[in-house]
Amino acid sequence: MAKDFNVVNNPSHYLKGKIQPKDYIIDHDMNWAIGNAIKYLTRFPYKHEGEGQITDLRKAKEMIQIQIDSMIDKDIK
Repeated sequence: MAKDFNVVNNPSHYLKGKIQPKDYIIDHDMNWAIGNAIKYLTRFPYKHEGEGQITDLRKAKEMIQIQIDSMIDKDIK
């Protein structure tokens, strides 16, 4: 995929690194919660500054907690 800036499909924070998080997520067949955590963890240094970075890390933490809760719920049932 060409790394051309496009505000919808390729914002500047998508263009860091050799592979986009969405491609990694799809390649590894990750579910919604884990895929979102990967996305937030990968992009937080480039998308925001200061409190915005912390917010993205909190979002990643929440996505991981959703996954943990889902796994625990399945084990209980």
